[in-house]
Amino acid sequence: MESRLRILVITLVSFLALSFLPSIIQANDNEEEMKEYIKNEYVDELDPTLLEHDLPTILNHLDVYSTYFSKEELRDFKNRINRKYVGIGIAVAAHDEGLQVSEVYKHTPAEKAGIKVGTIILSVNGIILKREDLEQSIAHLSGEPDSTLTITVLQDSKTKTLTLTREEIQLPAVTGKRIGGKTGYLKIHMFSSSTLAELERLSQSMGNVSHWIIDLRNNPGGYLTAAQQVLGLFPSVKTAMHAQFRDNTYQYSASDLTYKLDHPTSLLINENSASASEIVAGALKDYKAATLYGETTFGKGLMQELKEFSDGSGVKLSIARFFTPQHNTINEVGVEPDIPTSTPLLDAHSEALKELSYDRFNKLSVDRDKTFTINTNTSVNMEELQAAIHLFPLGGTDLPFTLNQEDADTFVLDPDQDLELNQTYRLLIEPGWRGTNGISSTKGILQPISVHP
Repeated sequence: MESRLRILVITLVSFLALSFLPSIIQANDNEEEMKEYIKNEYVDELDPTLLEHDLPTILNHLDVYSTYFSKEELRDFKNRINRKYVGIGIAVAAHDEGLQVSEVYKHTPAEKAGIKVGTIILSVNGIILKREDLEQSIAHLSGEPDSTLTITVLQDSKTKTLTLTREEIQLPAVTGKRIGGKTGYLKIHMFSSSTLAELERLSQSMGNVSHWIIDLRNNPGGYLTAAQQVLGLFPSVKTAMHAQFRDNTYQYSASDLTYKLDHPTSLLINENSASASEIVAGALKDYKAATLYGETTFGKGLMQELKEFSDGSGVKLSIARFFTPQHNTINEVGVEPDIPTSTPLLDAHSEALKELSYDRFNKLSVDRDKTFTINTNTSVNMEELQAAIHLFPLGGTDLPFTLNQEDADTFVLDPDQDLELNQTYRLLIEPGWRGTNGISSTKGILQPISVHP
């Protein structure tokens, strides 16, 4: 079993999207060694006659997750799991006119050039992107470190041309923020070698949190060890999964960690949460360590080992099927949410706020430019009251506002910007602020707010 614990990868096939060229494989000096490896380790017993064929033919008869990597492809595959790439520092989505920027990463060429979320990239080095498919369009942004590219963008209703230099970029495996109502939001993008350290560091930076929301939507997987480490953050989780190899079964434990996320937790999943994400989702569901919101996951329950050969090439081979701690099937089934919803973040945040022992009122429907009058029934210091007030959209952080005092116990809260149409907000007033008589308030207040046209 020890040989199977080297580099175990649990990734979705569309994540790698790397095709091999048969001529490259046929010229490989390690073909016989690769064939022997496949013969001994593949998850299912193979027809001996299949192994008499060349390597491309053998791989074409295996599952879609088993593939050959050239030296360069293997390097790129590892880099993508570890969130390393060469580019300008943006995430993009398809757009009728080219590519639309969905995220701009900090301290990257794109940020330095002033590119914003929503910017549309029309062309790269003179190539008009609306004539290209998504993968081709994205490929034009990649290249060698220190190479330059010229892009034409549509930004703030103006077209302009920018010249940027590609850099080696290390993207975070985990991002997040503290959102309204003492809730910590953690987005795990990939189960990489740095996921645990980033998760610990970011969660500790959020201070006093009463509920965690962990987002695995669109996470294609990564390393099995990283999934075991994430599960080790939960006090009740002992087993990560069971693996069925060709000849035996093996139980993988959650990592034994000192640091824990020991508050109620919500987990967000969707149809693109795959592989290592499904290991985490399945274990948390089996142990009732989190409430799952969203959509049924992808359903990839095959585990691969990454085998590297002397010339730097490699094979990613399916060697086992894996199941949840309670032996529930994942492959082609997925993990179902506890609460099916198309708005998992909003629903999870709403439920997290209900855990606060605050007085609640019926939802208030308001105009975009609404101001809010707050009556305290006692004379109070405005600065102390202002520190206790929070206005935020569900799933978001506190909004800036101005608080004006009309008299000793009446205050008017005026948001610095108009509220967004069809958005849901919460006005929260924490307990503990004191009146001028020195008596502290004992109850918090939570007011749901919706914005109508």
